[in-house]
Parts: sequence; C-alpha cells; structure tokens
Amino acid sequence: MTNLSAKPKKTTPSWASTMKIGHWYRISGDQPDLGLAPTPSGTRYLEDGDPAKDVSLNPSRSLEMRARRLLGRYAKAPWSGRCDFWAITETWNGAVFADYFGDSGSMIIFGGGHNDYFGSDVHAFNLATRQWSRISDGYVSGKVNEYGAGAIYADACYPDGSPLPPHTYGYVQYDPVANDYILFKGQRQLGPEVEPIAIPHMLNLDTLRWRRGPKHPDAELKSGGWTAWDPKRRILWGNSGDDGNTFIGYAPDGQNKDGTFGSWGACQASKLPNSADHNAMAYDPAQDRLIIAEHKKSRLLSINPAAPDEPIRTLISSPTTAMHPYASLEYAPTMNALIYCSAANAGELFCIRKDGASNIADPNRATCSWEGITAATNQLNPITDAAKTSQHPTNLKQTFGRFRVASYDGVDIGILIRHIDSPVYAIKLPC
Repeated sequence: MTNLSAKPKKTTPSWASTMKIGHWYRISGDQPDLGLAPTPSGTRYLEDGDPAKDVSLNPSRSLEMRARRLLGRYAKAPWSGRCDFWAITETWNGAVFADYFGDSGSMIIFGGGHNDYFGSDVHAFNLATRQWSRISDGYVSGKVNEYGAGAIYADACYPDGSPLPPHTYGYVQYDPVANDYILFKGQRQLGPEVEPIAIPHMLNLDTLRWRRGPKHPDAELKSGGWTAWDPKRRILWGNSGDDGNTFIGYAPDGQNKDGTFGSWGACQASKLPNSADHNAMAYDPAQDRLIIAEHKKSRLLSINPAAPDEPIRTLISSPTTAMHPYASLEYAPTMNALIYCSAANAGELFCIRKDGASNIADPNRATCSWEGITAATNQLNPITDAAKTSQHPTNLKQTFGRFRVASYDGVDIGILIRHIDSPVYAIKLPC
C-alpha cells in the first residue's frame, strides 16, 4: 500500500490567499466571491452532471420524453426515483473530501436511498478548478424494473459493480493512503421498504473502480449512523443509528478468497442505545480518541479506538453549546482542533479543543472548550444564501459530511456543499 509520504503534495488553491479568516465565500457558480470568474458553463453546479440530462445515457424513449426535452423540461430516467437528482443532497446524504483527487483535492458526493433516487453516479468538485464533474456514470443501462422496489441485489451492488445508493448519512469517509471513497453500509434494494446490509464498498479514485467488502453476519447498520476514519490503525469506525445494533470497525486492506476486500472487527453493542441517530464523530489524533457530538444531550463523548470494548466516556465540555442532528465534526490539522458545523447554527462554526489545564493521563477524562470561530464581521450565511438560490426542494437542517476540512501548508479551509444548484462555500479557519 502506498505511503502518504510518496503522494504528490497538495497545492493550495490560488483563491485561498485572498480569503479573510472566519469569513464565508462563494467559490463557484455564476456569481462567486473573491473576484473570481464564474465557473465555466456545464461545470458550474452539481446538477450540471445529472446523468438523466445526458441524452447518450438517458435517450428519449418516448414522444413525451422528446417533447419534454424540446420544451426544456426535465426528462426522468429509469433510475430517477421519486425525487430525481436533487435527492443526492437533500435526502440524508453526506460527502467526503478527497485529498488526492485533483491538485488541491476534491469533494466527492454519492447517494440516493429509500425510494428517492436510484442512480449510482459519483460527482466531484475540484477545489483547484472550482468545477463540478461526473466522475462515474453509475448503472445507467438498466430497465425500470431493475431499480427500486423489488429489484433485489444480494451483494448490495448493481450489475456494473457500483453500489445501490443508500441514504449515506454519516456513513462515508475517505482513506488518503489508498485514495478510496468508502461507503460503510450497503442496501439490498431501494424502495419504500429498504433492506440495509452490512457490506462496505470502496471507490478507488485512481482507477474509478468499485470493490466491495465482505458481509458481516450480525451487524445491523441501519438509518442514522455515523463514522470516522482512523488513520493510525487504518480502520473505519462506525456506529449504527437507533434502529441498528452495532459499533464496529472495518479495515479495507487485503483481498479475500471470495473476491471481497478488507475485514470487519469485533461487533460491539451500540455505544448509544436510543440516542444514536444522526450524531457526528471524528478521530482526534492528538488524543488518539474518537470524539462524538451527541445532539440529544448536547454532550461530547469519547471512545478509545485502542480498546473499543471499553465503555464510552462523557467529556467535560465548557461552555455548554447546543448540538443538533445531521451535523458534521471534523479535525483541522493546522488548528489541532475539532470543528463543529451544523446548518442550525446559520454558518457559525465552533472550534473544540482539549483544555491545556487538563493535563491528565486519561484522555477520556479530559475537559474541552468550545469557541465560535466565524468572524463577527462575516456577512454571508451560506445556509440561507444557498436556500434562496436553489430552485429545488431543500432540506435546510442537514449537513452530514457535506462540510469537510481541507488542509494545506499552514492553512485549514472549511468546504460546504448545500444544494445541487447552489454555489460551493468556503471559509478559512484560524491558524
């Protein structure tokens, strides 16, 4: 496996130098900030890559489809589902930041779920070029009965090897060593009655080919779960939502005799029974701990990845800050701190640091302090700005992994994706 030291160095985006610390900016679309030119047409918004709009992938199969296209109206595809392409952001889906896809890295987004969207297409926003592209078409050769209710796939993937797109929630992460987008759970069918299954999938961003992991016989990874990538152990840790039963780790390395990749760790009972839905988790390398923001009780929790069978611990946190479901929790390397982002906070970001005074041996008993880091002079609220821009149904509460931190030489930048027809937003974090 390639070592990170052998990877090419990421280039800081040219537009980052003109950003003020703690201010939000539009960095794409038809009217970006920072004096940037509009993104080129056809790459301006996520929706530009909708495969249903591509006649070569979704040909006009009827007079009605031809008429709709002539009138400039949307032509549904067999994989469109109930909601069409806008479900890729609005129906419980996250994203990852991939350090080594593009000179400055890219945000990668995939997802659908339930009866909402069945397309397994994958999309990337390149931070260097500020352009969107569809990097994988997904399964576009199927007939209507090969998608949705009744279309059952035992290995949770379509005939082309791409996974059926579940609601990804907080179940997606990125492995920089392998340059893999990792989906923690699978879906045997996508319809009103979904059938989740504990089969992970990895998209290698060098080859753009999917591979899958083995099925876990006992783990129930259902709605509302959350994960974090542990680079020290090369393990993806995850906890199911309230309908599931599991806290578990998955190591993606190694090919198995049956053609699958990776291995599961021991299946632990859910760390937060009846309080697991839609939390956020991140790995803190300074403490070597998994930190969870549990929204129901607005508290920070700690799991020891070296001993995952140990009980979860509650951290002392001050001042008390209200937490929300569907949020994102990210580690910022330059700041050496965790960043909390919730759409409910209207663009206000919070930095969470271990209190230097709590110099004790057990990180599970550390105290943490919260600090708002969006500048008082910031004038852009990306949540409301995106909502007024979008022409599609919007889910204002959901962030998940569509907020990520991109780190360069001495600079951490927060990146936020909101809707398929709104700009991508960025904020420079304090040093």
